[in-house]
Amino acid sequence: MKIVVISLKGSERRRANIRKQLSDTGLPFEFFDAVSGHDALDHVHHYDDDEFIRNCGRSATANEIGCYASHLAVWAQCAKGTEPFLILEDDARLDPAFVHGFGVVERRVARFELVRVCGPYPGRSSRLERSGPFELRRCQRVPLLALAYALTPSAAARLVTAGSIVDEPVDKFMQRFWRHKQQVVALHPPITHASTLECESDIGHRVRPDYTVGLWLTRLGRKCRNSLQREVCNCRLMLRDRLVRHTGVNSAAFQNPARTRSE
Repeated sequence: MKIVVISLKGSERRRANIRKQLSDTGLPFEFFDAVSGHDALDHVHHYDDDEFIRNCGRSATANEIGCYASHLAVWAQCAKGTEPFLILEDDARLDPAFVHGFGVVERRVARFELVRVCGPYPGRSSRLERSGPFELRRCQRVPLLALAYALTPSAAARLVTAGSIVDEPVDKFMQRFWRHKQQVVALHPPITHASTLECESDIGHRVRPDYTVGLWLTRLGRKCRNSLQREVCNCRLMLRDRLVRHTGVNSAAFQNPARTRSE
């Protein structure tokens, strides 16, 4: 499993921090030069400002689009190959159990396809299996934060297809598993955490405009629709989990053909 760190080319302090941590693990890694806000729109298929406002109540910042474009580009890179990626943002703080947890995820990512390895705790979730001190939990409600996660080329391809139009932040897009049709599994306890560098965010100042009655009603409708879609997908996944327990057949993504569970 390849480790890829998303980092702006000129962010020397952040790069030095994550380089030191990863070098201490002995695991190979590489940097991906993140897309800057200055030319972010050149790296996405389309930015839909109206939809972004409906989804988030505000327009995106340029650096927010750049962050989305950076993750999208790494997904596209992963989708073209055969090797799963562990994607880190450069403000990650590695847990002392990082190497152990990395091995657990490396052995299981082919089965679960998209595995969060950062906090917060997945909250509403169901345990799929245990490996030593770690649990792998299917998220019924996915937390925000795209700090660190592993994914297979097939999962990356689904994210690229579903996320080609930017109409919400990248972590919110990944949260909506009913949209990209890929279940999200979390490693618990997490092996990465947000560092103090998170306070020095490159996202930029988010400006929330005054709400009109129309926008308020639209956003309320979106939230209700998203909640309904989330619960429908959770019901489907719960039924699939029961099928797995009774037949031993598993399908990690919603639309994938069933396949035999293997270690």
